[in-house]
Order: sequence, then structure tokens, then C-alpha cells
Amino acid sequence: MSEAPMLEVQDLVIRYRGRGLFAARPKPAVNGASFRLAKGETLGIVGESGSGKTSLLRAILRLLPVESGSVQLDGQDWLTLKRDALRRARQKLGVVSQNPFLSLSPRLTIAEILAEPLLAQGQRSGPDMQKKIAGLLSDCGLPADFLQRRARELSGGQAQRVAIARALALEPGLMIFDEPTSALDVSVQAQILNLLADLKESRGLSMLFVTHNLKVVAHISDSLLVMRRGDVIEYGRTEEIVRAPAQEYTRELLSFGRGTEHPVIHKTALPT
Repeated sequence: MSEAPMLEVQDLVIRYRGRGLFAARPKPAVNGASFRLAKGETLGIVGESGSGKTSLLRAILRLLPVESGSVQLDGQDWLTLKRDALRRARQKLGVVSQNPFLSLSPRLTIAEILAEPLLAQGQRSGPDMQKKIAGLLSDCGLPADFLQRRARELSGGQAQRVAIARALALEPGLMIFDEPTSALDVSVQAQILNLLADLKESRGLSMLFVTHNLKVVAHISDSLLVMRRGDVIEYGRTEEIVRAPAQEYTRELLSFGRGTEHPVIHKTALPT
């Protein structure tokens, strides 16, 4: 018997309400999306603005209501969980957004930022917590002397590393990344992608990576899901889609920016 996936979405439909009493029923923002994310693998969800990828992500995070369909998270019926059960289940998720500076408090030190989720879970401050916090920062490529800095003192790449470390604090099984490299320089993008690849291997993480840039996500994804105007138009193993995309839209995404610089995935010595 095969292992249950970390995340399974079936026939998910998301529809925003029309404006006005007699407004026509709008087309779904997400029209019957289905996919499986195996444990320890990365799924890239790709599409341009208006493709439905953000609506799909927000529904998975329980930030948008779902018209129909199902979401199973590590064997649980994710859409039916209530209050305490939902709060406990959320600990299985680590979320990293595009702009880390919007999620890192400028008033707190990095040590205090990393301690927040642990304290909220009821853990006590002390030597064990300080050791864990320093370990999280080290795992994300920053030395311990960063613990007393504040977010305003960090570069974009350093701030994103702190955001990743905080998302890892409660040891989630699934990490969700919403355009985590799009605001970074190309060389820093490569460093962050290297970091994610290392964390996936060392921690056995499952990852959901949402982006408009197919070339970037193809470097680290085991599978790809391509969306356009609310529809899933292509879904499969990354190497197969990149080698022989079935849809013209996917071919356009692969060729977008050809001739421009893209992140080169390799090991780098110094985090920025």
C-alpha cells in the first residue's frame, strides 16, 4: 500500500461573488483543480497574473471559501476542521511570502521573531529555546550574531532566510512558498533556491512553490502544475513538461525571458 500524500486536492472550485443583485454568475477563479503532492517532494504551481494560482493557494491556507471539492492534508479532511483542530493542524504548515519585510516585525530582534511561534505554542523561554533558535538560523545560512539584529538591518536575501527559519520553527511537514524569490536579485535567488533544496533533503520536507516564473521553479520542483484563467492546463513530472510541454501557453512560459539572466543553481559560500 502506497504512502498517503502530504497534500491532495480534488476538483477544487473557487468562485468569487458577483457584484450586484442581478449580476451574472462569474467564471470560477479556480475551475476544478486536482493534484497530489507526495511527501518529500516539491510541486511548482505556475501561471501569470489572473491564472488562479493565488486563489488556489489562499484556499489551501483556508483564507478563501471553497465552492466545491476537497483538500486532504496529511490524511486529514482539511476543509472541515474547526477551531482547535484547525489550529493544531496549521502547525503542519510553514508559509513564506514574497516580501519578508512585511512579515518581520521591525520592533523585535531576530531572536524574538524566531521565538514567537514557539512561545505561542506554549514552549518556555530558556536555554533550550535559545539553542533551537540559533540552530534554525544556522540551518538557514546565517550566523548566531544575527540574532540580536533587527529586520531593517538585513538585506532582502537575509530577511528571507529569517522568514524561512521562522516558518520552520514548529517543524512543519509542508512548506508553502508564495513567490519567495521574485523580489530578489538573480544571484540571491540562486542562493535561496539552493537553501530550499538543502532543507528539503535534510528535513524531508514537502514543498508547494507558487510563482509566475516557470524557469525558476523548474530547478527545484519534482512536479509542475500550470494554470491559466482558472484552469489547470498542464500537470505532470517536471522533466516531462520541460522536455515536451503539451500546451502552447506552457511553451511561452518556458521561453519567456530567453536571453536574459536566470538564477544558476549551485552552492554558494556566503549568504546575502
